[in-house]
Amino acid sequence: MDKYDANSIETLDFVTAIRKRIEMYMGSADNQGVLQCIREVISNSIDEFSIGYGNKIEITVDTQKNIFSCRDYARSIPFGKRADGSEAMIATLMSPHTGGKFNDKQYGAAVIGMNGTGIKGVALSSEDFCARSYRDGKCAELILHRGEKKKYEVTPSKEPQGTYIEFCPSTDVYHLEEIHMSFKDICQMCEDWSYLNKGLTFVLTDVVNNKTVTYYSKNGVSDFIRAKLKSAIQKEPFVYYTEDNEGNKMEIAFLWGSKTEMSFVFTNGLHNLNGGTSLTGAKTAITRTMNNLAGEKFTGDFVRNNLCYVINAKVPHASFSDQTKMRVNNGSLKPLADKAFTEALKQFSTTHRDEFEKVLSLLTKINKANLAAEREYNAVLNHEKEMTVAAKKKFITSDKLREARVLGPESTLVVVEGDSAGGSISTGRQKAENGDHIGILMLRGKAINALANPIEKVLENEEVKLLLQALGLIYGQRYNNKKLRYGKIAISSDADFDGAHVGLLVMSILQKLCPEFIQEGRLYWLKAPICKLDYKGKTWYYYSEDEVNNRSQKEGNIVFYKGLGQMSPKDLQESLFNSKYQHLEQLMPSEEGINALLSLMGEEVEPRKEFVQQIDFGGFEL
Repeated sequence: MDKYDANSIETLDFVTAIRKRIEMYMGSADNQGVLQCIREVISNSIDEFSIGYGNKIEITVDTQKNIFSCRDYARSIPFGKRADGSEAMIATLMSPHTGGKFNDKQYGAAVIGMNGTGIKGVALSSEDFCARSYRDGKCAELILHRGEKKKYEVTPSKEPQGTYIEFCPSTDVYHLEEIHMSFKDICQMCEDWSYLNKGLTFVLTDVVNNKTVTYYSKNGVSDFIRAKLKSAIQKEPFVYYTEDNEGNKMEIAFLWGSKTEMSFVFTNGLHNLNGGTSLTGAKTAITRTMNNLAGEKFTGDFVRNNLCYVINAKVPHASFSDQTKMRVNNGSLKPLADKAFTEALKQFSTTHRDEFEKVLSLLTKINKANLAAEREYNAVLNHEKEMTVAAKKKFITSDKLREARVLGPESTLVVVEGDSAGGSISTGRQKAENGDHIGILMLRGKAINALANPIEKVLENEEVKLLLQALGLIYGQRYNNKKLRYGKIAISSDADFDGAHVGLLVMSILQKLCPEFIQEGRLYWLKAPICKLDYKGKTWYYYSEDEVNNRSQKEGNIVFYKGLGQMSPKDLQESLFNSKYQHLEQLMPSEEGINALLSLMGEEVEPRKEFVQQIDFGGFEL
């Protein structure tokens, strides 16, 4: 290790300090640093406009050679000998702590602050740099190469008064990536600046593509916010202006209707990408005022989520977090922004009452949706936990479920309504064909209508939980038909209105929680007979009125069933589980059927009644 003593302490000259430590001056040694250089040059021309000089800025970009130039028509950089004998223009561009912005005599609200370092950082970090100052019929030209003066002369000129700056950044200074000037990014900066400086024209030329773009704003921040948000709840942006006793001025504008919060903070025309004190004051005021006006307790992030707003402040002495000015630090801007947004929102709520009511309606709807989403999320989590624990048990302990002796894809879960029907079918399956593969689920009354209720209420329903548990399904987890405890569901209910409704409710549960089960054709209708006919030792079962009316056997004893609970075990065994008589019909999904189910099982009751009264489940296709 080298000896560390007094001689280890070095002092870098100004040029070397900038070229070796460019991050301190331009923020980074990459293309963002180059963009900051461009920002510094243009900002100086905007400074002049802000105090009444020059209403046009001409910019040229050569993206192949990475050469940028800027020409304004303002007062120009002063040149000539100063009292100490030094040249004013050279000192302005090359000497530290030298400039015209250290007092309020020449500049009021300066764009780039009061340290005068920005343009020097550009000049000394460039490969080649040229500055021309036109005034009093003369042109003073300074040319630098890698931070060293190569030429300085003053010659006669007929050019209009103003300043011309041209530079090409050094690759050994901005070395973190290949230098590339983005014409698009420069255009975006100038477009934003045009909105903040009404009456100032920007003319930008892309040398490589031979393209010229012009930016000019007549209405300022109102045009800016409308450009950022094409469609909104409000017809026009709401604009408000205020100032304080310290000379700080602030103009704000806002529009509701953006998809996310959009905030834009400017101080003396400079875009503060990281906000600062003015943004803090604005956020506080928006949250507090909107809650007071709405009588709600919305969170700040929620209230601003659909708001697009801009803050344009002018201050005599701007203070920023660093040389790149990404964040404004002036403490006085926080209460000023608070005041601006508080008064603006109150005024908006009275002078634009219809639009304000639309905003409140939007916030209320979104808040309800968010609360519902949160409830659904928690319900799904709780459901997963409960069902995962239940799935680990070998047996399902419920008096409403009579399991098949053999579980798996070849087994069928027969769903019935009530204990009476369940008891009868349980007796009937004892000697049924393939009876070991038949399980029975008895619904208590009518199950919940899953398509007309929120998911959290559906998942809390005991019938729903038992159905999912019996099938081996957990809502919220990936569907896997190989893990099904039953490969089919057969709905078997009384052949009447109530029975049909029970079938629709089961379909609704599956469509809501596990539509794949239906799509795979695993849902069946196990149709119960409405009557039987015995004649000379033979039996006929009839499953609809048409079958009864059109029966071929006209003689014999006809017995009509009022429900599954009134059928004998023998009748149930033969009619439901004997392939000779069984009416087990697959309910194949169709787009029309699914749409009808989704529509009719919603909150409206009358369409559902009309629909159920007309259908015959024996020929119904989902």
